Amino acid sequence: MVVKFIAFFLFGHSKVEVMKLRSIISLVMVLSIISIPHTIHAQSENEIEIFDIQKGKVIQSVPSNLEIEKQVELLLNSITDIYRAFEPIPHKGYMVKIPLDKAIPLKNDYFDDLVNEVILIFPEYENPHMMVVNDENRPYFFSFTKSVDQILTMLDFNPAPLSKSGT
Repeated sequence: MVVKFIAFFLFGHSKVEVMKLRSIISLVMVLSIISIPHTIHAQSENEIEIFDIQKGKVIQSVPSNLEIEKQVELLLNSITDIYRAFEPIPHKGYMVKIPLDKAIPLKNDYFDDLVNEVILIFPEYENPHMMVVNDENRPYFFSFTKSVDQILTMLDFNPAPLSKSGT
């Protein structure tokens, strides 16, 4: 009904014109539907996830942004050593997974590769450390010195009573 009205308004009474308009509207609708999953997928890739280790589930998701990625780069540049604990992933605490929109090149004494993702690990009674994932999805664990306070504030997350600075 609406299509016929639009066709009448724009093109007059011709059935050919109505068919052209229907084809155009159908094409626009199909293209719109096809593009929706890609948009949703692209947005979900840049979601920062806060994971409660003991509960075994994501407790908060936050969209990533350029400021958080800049803070992550500062954290990467403050790496001081390989994290040497026997179990780098604790039984209690939190992990904050931060996917990077653009891989960051990192070169230091312990690592020389592109970083696609950083996971900050907040053990229950220790200072935080990080897991860095390279282009091939291989994990590396590091200690660092920069405070994570700014990132935690941006995420509106407080892992208290956990420690909030690296080393």
